[in-house]
Amino acid sequence: MVSDAPLADLQRFAADIELNGLEVHKASVVLDERQDGEPVTRIALLVNDPDPLKDTWDFDAVRALKRELARKATELDLPSTSVTLVPDSEAELVEAFSS
Repeated sequence: MVSDAPLADLQRFAADIELNGLEVHKASVVLDERQDGEPVTRIALLVNDPDPLKDTWDFDAVRALKRELARKATELDLPSTSVTLVPDSEAELVEAFSS
C-alpha cells in the first residue's frame, strides 16, 4: 500500500505547473484501479479555460503536462497516471457530481 505522502507530493507538484498558457489552479490525486484491476494514479486538474479563439489548450502544453506528471509519479514510485483536465468554467458542474 502506498502512503499518503507521495500522493500529497504529486498533488503539490501538479498545482504549481504552468505551461504555455495552461495554468493549474487546483489538483486532486488519488489511487484507484483500472477496469482490469491494475493500479492507477488518477489526477484531476482544475485549469484555466482555453483561449476562446482556439477552443482547447495548446496540444504541446497538454502533452508536456502529462509527461511531467507521469515522470514525477514514477519518481515517487506511484502507478501509471491518468490525467483529467477540468476548465474553470466547468468546475461547478464537476463539484455537483462529487457531492
